[in-house]
Amino acid sequence: MKEVSSSLLPSQSRPARCAADLLLAWPREQPLAALISGGACNAQNQWSILARPSETIVLAAADSREGTLAALDAALARTPRASHEQRHPEARPDALPFTGGWLLALGYALAESFEDRVVSRHRATREAPRAVLHWCDDAWCFHHASQTVHPVGNPPPLTIDAARAPWTLHELTPQESDSHYASKVDRALAYIHAGDVYQANIARRFDANFSGCVRSFAHAAITTNGSWFGALMDLPHDASVVSMSPELFVRIDATGHITTRPIKGTRPSEVHAAELLDSAKDAAELAMIVDLMRSDLGRIAEVGSVRVTDGRFLETHHTVHHGVAEICAQLRSNTTWLDVLRATFPPGSVTGAPKVRAMQVIDELESTQRGFYCGAMGFISRSGTAAFNVAIRTAQLSAKVAPNAHRKLCYHAGCGIVAESEAVAEVAETHAKVRALSRLTPSSRSMHD
Repeated sequence: MKEVSSSLLPSQSRPARCAADLLLAWPREQPLAALISGGACNAQNQWSILARPSETIVLAAADSREGTLAALDAALARTPRASHEQRHPEARPDALPFTGGWLLALGYALAESFEDRVVSRHRATREAPRAVLHWCDDAWCFHHASQTVHPVGNPPPLTIDAARAPWTLHELTPQESDSHYASKVDRALAYIHAGDVYQANIARRFDANFSGCVRSFAHAAITTNGSWFGALMDLPHDASVVSMSPELFVRIDATGHITTRPIKGTRPSEVHAAELLDSAKDAAELAMIVDLMRSDLGRIAEVGSVRVTDGRFLETHHTVHHGVAEICAQLRSNTTWLDVLRATFPPGSVTGAPKVRAMQVIDELESTQRGFYCGAMGFISRSGTAAFNVAIRTAQLSAKVAPNAHRKLCYHAGCGIVAESEAVAEVAETHAKVRALSRLTPSSRSMHD
Protein backbone atom coordinates (compact mmCIF):
# COMPACT_ATOMS: atom_id res chain seq x y z
CA MET A 1 0.00 0.00 0.00
CA LYS A 2 1.61 3.22 -1.17
CA GLU A 3 1.69 5.94 1.48
CA VAL A 4 2.95 9.47 1.86
CA SER A 5 3.69 11.07 5.22
CA SER A 6 1.55 14.13 5.83
CA SER A 7 4.78 16.06 6.29
CA LEU A 8 5.73 15.14 2.70
CA LEU A 9 2.53 16.24 1.03
CA PRO A 10 3.04 18.23 -2.17
CA SER A 11 2.94 21.56 -0.37
CA GLN A 12 4.89 24.75 -0.25
CA SER A 13 3.99 25.50 3.35
CA ARG A 14 2.90 23.67 6.48
CA PRO A 15 1.82 19.98 6.59
CA ALA A 16 -1.69 18.84 7.41
CA ARG A 17 -2.26 18.55 11.15
CA CYS A 18 -5.53 16.69 10.66
CA ALA A 19 -7.66 15.34 7.86
CA ALA A 20 -9.83 18.44 7.76
CA ASP A 21 -6.75 20.50 6.80
CA LEU A 22 -6.83 18.67 3.48
CA LEU A 23 -10.11 20.44 2.70
CA LEU A 24 -8.09 23.65 2.49
CA ALA A 25 -5.38 21.94 0.43
CA TRP A 26 -7.74 20.62 -2.23
CA PRO A 27 -7.47 22.67 -5.47
CA ARG A 28 -10.27 25.22 -5.55
CA GLU A 29 -11.05 24.58 -9.20
CA GLN A 30 -11.49 20.83 -8.64
CA PRO A 31 -14.83 19.33 -7.52
CA LEU A 32 -14.76 17.56 -4.16
CA ALA A 33 -16.56 14.80 -2.31
CA ALA A 34 -15.06 14.34 1.15
CA LEU A 35 -15.73 12.18 4.21
CA ILE A 36 -13.76 13.81 7.01
CA SER A 37 -13.23 12.92 10.63
CA GLY A 38 -12.34 15.85 12.84
CA GLY A 39 -12.45 13.91 16.10
CA ALA A 40 -9.89 12.07 18.19
CA CYS A 41 -8.52 8.99 16.47
CA ASN A 42 -10.33 5.82 17.54
CA ALA A 43 -11.54 2.58 16.03
CA GLN A 44 -14.64 4.26 14.60
CA ASN A 45 -12.90 6.85 12.47
CA GLN A 46 -9.48 5.64 11.40
CA TRP A 47 -9.72 7.08 7.88
CA SER A 48 -10.83 10.16 5.98
CA ILE A 49 -11.43 10.23 2.22
CA LEU A 50 -11.17 13.16 -0.20
CA ALA A 51 -12.18 12.25 -3.73
CA ARG A 52 -12.56 13.89 -7.13
CA PRO A 53 -15.88 13.16 -8.86
CA SER A 54 -15.57 12.24 -12.53
CA GLU A 55 -19.28 11.54 -12.98
CA THR A 56 -22.34 12.63 -10.99
CA ILE A 57 -25.78 11.04 -10.99
CA VAL A 58 -28.68 13.04 -9.55
CA LEU A 59 -31.86 11.28 -8.51
CA ALA A 60 -34.29 14.16 -8.78
CA ALA A 61 -37.23 14.76 -6.48
CA ALA A 62 -39.58 14.63 -9.46
CA ASP A 63 -38.42 11.17 -10.55
CA SER A 64 -40.91 8.34 -10.15
CA ARG A 65 -40.46 5.69 -7.49
CA GLU A 66 -39.79 3.06 -10.15
CA GLY A 67 -37.36 5.29 -12.02
CA THR A 68 -35.44 6.15 -8.86
CA LEU A 69 -35.07 2.51 -7.84
CA ALA A 70 -33.98 1.44 -11.33
CA ALA A 71 -31.41 4.22 -11.60
CA LEU A 72 -30.06 3.56 -8.10
CA ASP A 73 -29.81 -0.19 -8.65
CA ALA A 74 -28.02 0.26 -11.98
CA ALA A 75 -25.53 2.71 -10.48
CA LEU A 76 -24.74 0.63 -7.40
CA ALA A 77 -24.30 -2.49 -9.53
CA ARG A 78 -21.04 -0.94 -10.75
CA THR A 79 -19.51 -1.93 -7.40
CA PRO A 80 -19.39 -5.50 -6.02
CA ARG A 81 -22.34 -6.81 -4.07
CA ALA A 82 -22.46 -6.09 -0.35
CA SER A 83 -22.06 -9.83 0.27
CA HIS A 84 -21.01 -12.72 -1.96
CA GLU A 85 -21.39 -16.46 -2.18
CA GLN A 86 -17.59 -16.59 -2.19
CA ARG A 87 -16.48 -14.66 0.89
CA HIS A 88 -13.66 -12.17 0.74
CA PRO A 89 -10.55 -12.89 2.80
CA GLU A 90 -10.53 -11.66 6.37
CA ALA A 91 -10.84 -7.88 6.45
CA ARG A 92 -7.49 -6.21 7.14
CA PRO A 93 -7.58 -3.24 9.52
CA ASP A 94 -4.79 -1.48 7.60
CA ALA A 95 -6.42 -1.90 4.19
CA LEU A 96 -7.50 1.23 2.36
CA PRO A 97 -11.20 1.78 3.01
CA PHE A 98 -11.77 3.22 -0.46
CA THR A 99 -10.21 2.09 -3.73
CA GLY A 100 -12.46 4.04 -6.07
CA GLY A 101 -16.22 3.90 -6.39
CA TRP A 102 -19.17 5.96 -5.15
CA LEU A 103 -19.33 8.78 -2.65
CA LEU A 104 -22.99 9.45 -1.96
CA ALA A 105 -25.32 11.95 -0.33
CA LEU A 106 -28.70 10.28 0.27
CA GLY A 107 -31.62 12.56 1.06
CA TYR A 108 -34.22 11.63 3.66
CA ALA A 109 -36.88 11.61 0.91
CA LEU A 110 -35.19 8.63 -0.77
CA ALA A 111 -37.13 6.54 1.75
CA GLU A 112 -40.31 7.17 -0.25
CA SER A 113 -38.80 5.09 -3.04
CA PHE A 114 -38.39 2.13 -0.67
CA GLU A 115 -41.71 2.41 1.17
CA ASP A 116 -44.94 3.16 -0.69
CA ARG A 117 -46.83 3.82 2.56
CA VAL A 118 -44.80 7.00 3.05
CA VAL A 119 -45.98 9.73 0.68
CA SER A 120 -44.82 13.20 1.69
CA ARG A 121 -47.05 16.23 1.46
CA HIS A 122 -43.87 18.18 0.58
CA ARG A 123 -43.27 16.19 -2.62
CA ALA A 124 -44.51 18.87 -5.02
CA THR A 125 -42.30 21.61 -3.53
CA ARG A 126 -39.20 19.58 -2.65
CA GLU A 127 -35.98 21.54 -3.09
CA ALA A 128 -33.25 18.93 -2.65
CA PRO A 129 -32.79 15.86 -4.87
CA ARG A 130 -33.46 12.41 -3.46
CA ALA A 131 -29.79 11.50 -3.83
CA VAL A 132 -26.52 12.58 -5.41
CA LEU A 133 -23.98 9.92 -6.40
CA HIS A 134 -20.40 10.88 -7.27
CA TRP A 135 -18.26 8.32 -9.10
CA CYS A 136 -14.66 8.83 -8.03
CA ASP A 137 -11.57 7.07 -9.40
CA ASP A 138 -9.11 9.49 -7.82
CA ALA A 139 -8.81 10.14 -4.09
CA TRP A 140 -6.57 10.72 -1.10
CA CYS A 141 -7.15 8.50 1.94
CA PHE A 142 -5.83 9.96 5.21
CA HIS A 143 -4.93 7.52 8.00
CA HIS A 144 -5.40 9.26 11.33
CA ALA A 145 -3.18 7.08 13.49
CA SER A 146 -0.09 7.26 11.27
CA GLN A 147 -0.78 10.75 9.87
CA THR A 148 -0.17 9.45 6.36
CA VAL A 149 -2.04 9.98 3.13
CA HIS A 150 -2.48 7.29 0.49
CA PRO A 151 -3.26 8.01 -3.16
CA VAL A 152 -6.00 6.18 -5.04
CA GLY A 153 -5.81 6.54 -8.80
CA ASN A 154 -4.41 9.91 -9.81
CA PRO A 155 -5.65 12.45 -7.26
CA PRO A 156 -4.85 16.15 -7.67
CA PRO A 157 -1.81 17.55 -5.87
CA LEU A 158 -2.48 19.18 -2.51
CA THR A 159 -1.10 22.55 -1.56
CA ILE A 160 -1.75 23.52 2.03
CA ASP A 161 -1.95 27.29 2.26
CA ALA A 162 -1.84 28.90 5.69
CA ALA A 163 -4.20 31.61 4.48
CA ARG A 164 -7.81 30.49 4.77
CA ALA A 165 -10.49 32.03 2.61
CA PRO A 166 -12.99 33.95 4.76
CA TRP A 167 -16.59 33.05 5.37
CA THR A 168 -19.47 34.53 7.32
CA LEU A 169 -22.46 32.84 8.91
CA HIS A 170 -25.16 35.27 9.93
CA GLU A 171 -27.57 34.78 12.79
CA LEU A 172 -29.37 31.42 12.89
CA THR A 173 -33.11 31.98 13.07
CA PRO A 174 -35.62 29.22 13.86
CA GLN A 175 -38.39 28.85 11.31
CA GLU A 176 -40.84 28.36 14.16
CA SER A 177 -40.96 29.59 17.74
CA ASP A 178 -40.09 27.46 20.73
CA SER A 179 -43.76 27.37 21.71
CA HIS A 180 -44.77 26.19 18.24
CA TYR A 181 -42.19 23.41 18.34
CA ALA A 182 -43.34 22.49 21.85
CA SER A 183 -46.90 22.10 20.52
CA LYS A 184 -45.60 19.60 17.96
CA VAL A 185 -43.89 17.65 20.72
CA ASP A 186 -47.23 17.57 22.56
CA ARG A 187 -48.95 16.35 19.39
CA ALA A 188 -46.37 13.58 19.01
CA LEU A 189 -46.97 12.64 22.64
CA ALA A 190 -50.68 12.38 21.89
CA TYR A 191 -49.92 9.88 19.13
CA ILE A 192 -47.71 7.92 21.52
CA HIS A 193 -50.35 7.81 24.26
CA ALA A 194 -52.92 6.74 21.66
CA GLY A 195 -50.70 3.78 20.72
CA ASP A 196 -49.86 4.95 17.18
CA VAL A 197 -46.09 5.01 17.81
CA TYR A 198 -43.64 4.31 20.59
CA GLN A 199 -41.25 7.04 19.49
CA ALA A 200 -41.09 9.76 16.84
CA ASN A 201 -38.13 11.98 16.02
CA ILE A 202 -39.46 15.51 15.48
CA ALA A 203 -37.14 18.14 14.02
CA ARG A 204 -37.19 21.89 13.53
CA ARG A 205 -35.26 24.02 11.05
CA PHE A 206 -32.97 27.00 11.58
CA ASP A 207 -32.02 29.28 8.68
CA ALA A 208 -29.18 31.73 8.11
CA ASN A 209 -27.45 33.63 5.36
CA PHE A 210 -23.97 32.45 4.47
CA SER A 211 -21.24 34.04 2.41
CA GLY A 212 -17.66 33.15 1.62
CA CYS A 213 -15.75 29.91 1.21
CA VAL A 214 -17.72 26.71 1.89
CA ARG A 215 -14.56 24.60 2.29
CA SER A 216 -13.19 26.94 4.97
CA PHE A 217 -16.56 26.81 6.71
CA ALA A 218 -16.57 23.00 6.55
CA HIS A 219 -13.05 22.92 7.97
CA ALA A 220 -14.07 25.12 10.92
CA ALA A 221 -17.31 23.23 11.55
CA ILE A 222 -15.75 19.75 11.45
CA THR A 223 -12.64 20.58 13.48
CA THR A 224 -14.40 22.72 16.08
CA ASN A 225 -16.99 20.03 16.69
CA GLY A 226 -14.57 17.10 16.46
CA SER A 227 -17.00 15.41 14.09
CA TRP A 228 -16.35 11.68 13.97
CA PHE A 229 -18.23 11.24 10.69
CA GLY A 230 -18.06 14.64 9.03
CA ALA A 231 -18.55 15.24 5.33
CA LEU A 232 -18.49 17.87 2.61
CA MET A 233 -20.15 17.15 -0.69
CA ASP A 234 -20.20 19.47 -3.68
CA LEU A 235 -23.64 19.25 -5.25
CA PRO A 236 -24.94 20.27 -8.68
CA HIS A 237 -25.39 23.98 -9.40
CA ASP A 238 -22.74 24.99 -6.86
CA ALA A 239 -24.78 23.87 -3.84
CA SER A 240 -23.13 22.00 -0.94
CA VAL A 241 -23.90 19.91 2.10
CA VAL A 242 -21.68 19.93 5.20
CA SER A 243 -22.15 17.31 7.91
CA MET A 244 -20.75 17.34 11.44
CA SER A 245 -22.27 13.98 12.29
CA PRO A 246 -21.19 12.00 15.36
CA GLU A 247 -23.18 8.92 14.29
CA LEU A 248 -22.35 5.85 12.21
CA PHE A 249 -25.32 4.56 10.24
CA VAL A 250 -23.80 1.40 8.76
CA ARG A 251 -20.34 0.06 8.05
CA ILE A 252 -19.77 -3.04 5.89
CA ASP A 253 -16.38 -4.71 5.63
CA ALA A 254 -14.95 -6.98 2.93
CA THR A 255 -16.39 -10.09 4.61
CA GLY A 256 -19.99 -8.81 4.55
CA HIS A 257 -20.01 -7.99 8.27
CA ILE A 258 -22.36 -5.04 8.92
CA THR A 259 -22.33 -2.76 11.96
CA THR A 260 -24.69 0.02 13.02
CA ARG A 261 -24.28 2.36 16.00
CA PRO A 262 -27.49 4.30 16.72
CA ILE A 263 -27.44 7.33 19.03
CA LYS A 264 -30.29 8.20 21.38
CA GLY A 265 -30.10 10.48 24.38
CA THR A 266 -28.23 13.79 24.47
CA ARG A 267 -26.96 16.18 27.12
CA PRO A 268 -24.77 19.30 26.77
CA SER A 269 -21.13 18.45 27.41
CA GLU A 270 -20.95 20.73 30.45
CA VAL A 271 -23.60 18.58 32.18
CA HIS A 272 -22.23 15.64 34.16
CA ALA A 273 -22.45 12.46 32.08
CA ALA A 274 -24.18 10.64 34.95
CA GLU A 275 -27.32 12.65 34.25
CA LEU A 276 -27.63 10.91 30.89
CA LEU A 277 -26.54 7.48 32.09
CA ASP A 278 -29.07 7.56 34.95
CA SER A 279 -31.98 8.64 32.76
CA ALA A 280 -34.56 5.85 32.39
CA LYS A 281 -36.30 7.89 29.69
CA ASP A 282 -33.16 8.07 27.53
CA ALA A 283 -32.37 4.41 28.12
CA ALA A 284 -35.86 3.47 26.93
CA GLU A 285 -35.50 5.73 23.90
CA LEU A 286 -32.34 3.92 22.82
CA ALA A 287 -33.73 0.46 23.59
CA MET A 288 -36.60 1.06 21.15
CA ILE A 289 -34.19 1.98 18.36
CA VAL A 290 -31.98 -1.02 19.12
CA ASP A 291 -35.00 -3.26 18.58
CA LEU A 292 -35.83 -1.41 15.36
CA MET A 293 -32.29 -1.74 13.99
CA ARG A 294 -32.16 -5.43 14.94
CA SER A 295 -35.33 -5.88 12.89
CA ASP A 296 -33.95 -3.89 9.95
CA LEU A 297 -30.72 -5.88 9.87
CA GLY A 298 -32.66 -9.10 10.22
CA ARG A 299 -34.19 -8.50 6.80
CA ILE A 300 -30.80 -8.90 5.10
CA ALA A 301 -28.74 -10.90 7.62
CA GLU A 302 -27.95 -14.57 7.91
CA VAL A 303 -30.30 -16.25 10.35
CA GLY A 304 -28.98 -16.04 13.90
CA SER A 305 -26.20 -13.57 13.08
CA VAL A 306 -27.84 -10.37 14.40
CA ARG A 307 -26.49 -9.51 17.83
CA VAL A 308 -26.37 -6.50 20.09
CA THR A 309 -22.69 -6.15 20.94
CA ASP A 310 -23.37 -3.28 23.35
CA GLY A 311 -26.86 -2.19 24.37
CA ARG A 312 -25.93 1.20 25.79
CA PHE A 313 -22.74 3.12 26.47
CA LEU A 314 -21.68 6.75 26.68
CA GLU A 315 -19.81 8.74 24.03
CA THR A 316 -18.67 12.27 24.81
CA HIS A 317 -18.20 14.61 21.88
CA HIS A 318 -17.14 18.25 21.82
CA THR A 319 -20.56 19.76 22.58
CA VAL A 320 -22.67 16.87 23.87
CA HIS A 321 -22.79 13.49 25.59
CA HIS A 322 -24.63 10.76 23.67
CA GLY A 323 -26.08 7.38 24.54
CA VAL A 324 -24.99 4.84 21.91
CA ALA A 325 -25.61 1.18 21.10
CA GLU A 326 -23.93 -1.21 18.66
CA ILE A 327 -25.63 -3.93 16.62
CA CYS A 328 -23.82 -6.26 14.21
CA ALA A 329 -24.80 -8.95 11.72
CA GLN A 330 -23.50 -11.01 8.79
CA LEU A 331 -25.14 -10.24 5.47
CA ARG A 332 -26.77 -13.06 3.53
CA SER A 333 -24.93 -14.16 0.43
CA ASN A 334 -25.59 -12.14 -2.74
CA THR A 335 -27.07 -9.22 -0.81
CA THR A 336 -26.98 -6.14 -3.04
CA TRP A 337 -26.36 -2.55 -2.00
CA LEU A 338 -29.95 -1.77 -2.94
CA ASP A 339 -31.07 -4.56 -0.58
CA VAL A 340 -29.08 -2.95 2.24
CA LEU A 341 -30.59 0.48 1.66
CA ARG A 342 -34.10 -0.86 1.20
CA ALA A 343 -33.89 -2.71 4.52
CA THR A 344 -32.28 -0.01 6.64
CA PHE A 345 -32.89 3.44 5.16
CA PRO A 346 -33.61 5.95 6.57
CA PRO A 347 -31.76 5.38 9.86
CA GLY A 348 -34.08 4.32 12.65
CA SER A 349 -32.53 6.72 15.15
CA VAL A 350 -33.93 9.68 13.19
CA THR A 351 -37.38 8.29 12.46
CA GLY A 352 -38.79 6.42 15.46
CA ALA A 353 -40.66 3.19 16.03
CA PRO A 354 -42.45 1.60 14.37
CA LYS A 355 -40.57 3.20 11.50
CA VAL A 356 -43.28 3.61 8.85
CA ARG A 357 -45.88 5.10 11.18
CA ALA A 358 -43.24 7.33 12.77
CA MET A 359 -42.33 8.66 9.32
CA GLN A 360 -45.99 9.42 8.65
CA VAL A 361 -46.20 11.36 11.92
CA ILE A 362 -42.98 13.22 11.06
CA ASP A 363 -44.41 14.25 7.70
CA GLU A 364 -47.59 15.50 9.34
CA LEU A 365 -45.90 17.51 12.10
CA GLU A 366 -42.78 18.92 10.47
CA SER A 367 -43.50 22.03 8.43
CA THR A 368 -40.33 21.97 6.31
CA GLN A 369 -38.55 19.48 4.11
CA ARG A 370 -35.59 17.62 5.61
CA GLY A 371 -33.53 17.48 2.43
CA PHE A 372 -30.27 15.66 3.19
CA TYR A 373 -30.80 16.03 6.94
CA CYS A 374 -31.52 12.60 8.47
CA GLY A 375 -30.43 10.92 5.27
CA ALA A 376 -26.92 9.48 5.01
CA MET A 377 -23.54 10.39 3.54
CA GLY A 378 -20.84 7.87 2.80
CA PHE A 379 -19.04 5.66 0.29
CA ILE A 380 -19.32 2.34 -1.50
CA SER A 381 -15.91 1.17 -2.69
CA ARG A 382 -15.15 -1.05 -5.65
CA SER A 383 -13.33 -3.22 -3.09
CA GLY A 384 -16.70 -4.19 -1.59
CA THR A 385 -16.55 -2.09 1.57
CA ALA A 386 -18.90 0.75 2.55
CA ALA A 387 -19.71 3.16 5.35
CA PHE A 388 -22.37 5.82 5.88
CA ASN A 389 -23.02 8.38 8.56
CA VAL A 390 -26.41 9.49 9.82
CA ALA A 391 -26.70 12.98 8.35
CA ILE A 392 -27.47 14.83 11.56
CA ARG A 393 -25.69 18.07 12.54
CA THR A 394 -25.88 18.79 8.83
CA ALA A 395 -25.93 22.17 7.08
CA GLN A 396 -27.36 22.48 3.59
CA LEU A 397 -26.13 25.41 1.51
CA SER A 398 -27.95 26.61 -1.57
CA ALA A 399 -26.28 27.70 -4.77
CA LYS A 400 -25.28 31.34 -5.18
CA VAL A 401 -27.72 33.20 -7.40
CA ALA A 402 -25.12 35.92 -8.10
CA PRO A 403 -21.34 36.24 -7.52
CA ASN A 404 -21.64 38.37 -4.37
CA ALA A 405 -24.99 37.09 -3.14
CA HIS A 406 -25.58 35.25 0.11
CA ARG A 407 -26.30 31.54 0.10
CA LYS A 408 -29.17 30.20 2.17
CA LEU A 409 -28.03 27.82 4.92
CA CYS A 410 -30.55 25.39 6.45
CA TYR A 411 -29.82 23.47 9.62
CA HIS A 412 -32.15 21.07 11.47
CA ALA A 413 -32.19 19.84 15.05
CA GLY A 414 -34.46 17.01 16.19
CA CYS A 415 -35.39 15.02 19.27
CA GLY A 416 -36.68 11.52 19.85
CA ILE A 417 -40.06 11.88 21.53
CA VAL A 418 -41.20 9.06 23.84
CA ALA A 419 -43.94 8.77 26.45
CA GLU A 420 -41.75 10.30 29.19
CA SER A 421 -40.73 13.32 27.08
CA GLU A 422 -41.43 16.84 28.27
CA ALA A 423 -41.80 19.61 25.71
CA VAL A 424 -39.62 22.09 27.61
CA ALA A 425 -36.72 19.62 27.76
CA GLU A 426 -37.04 18.75 24.08
CA VAL A 427 -36.97 22.43 23.11
CA ALA A 428 -33.78 22.83 25.16
CA GLU A 429 -32.25 19.80 23.41
CA THR A 430 -32.78 21.38 19.98
CA HIS A 431 -30.89 24.47 21.13
CA ALA A 432 -28.08 22.29 22.52
CA LYS A 433 -27.72 20.62 19.12
CA VAL A 434 -27.66 23.95 17.27
CA ARG A 435 -24.51 24.75 19.25
CA ALA A 436 -22.64 22.71 16.64
CA LEU A 437 -22.89 25.85 14.52
CA SER A 438 -23.43 28.64 17.03
CA ARG A 439 -20.26 27.78 18.98
CA LEU A 440 -17.96 28.43 16.02
CA THR A 441 -15.43 31.06 16.98
CA PRO A 442 -16.38 34.74 16.62
CA SER A 443 -13.32 35.27 14.44
CA SER A 444 -14.78 32.93 11.85
CA ARG A 445 -18.46 33.82 11.92
CA SER A 446 -20.81 36.73 12.39
CA MET A 447 -23.65 36.29 14.86
CA HIS A 448 -25.56 39.27 13.48
CA ASP A 449 -26.17 40.81 10.09
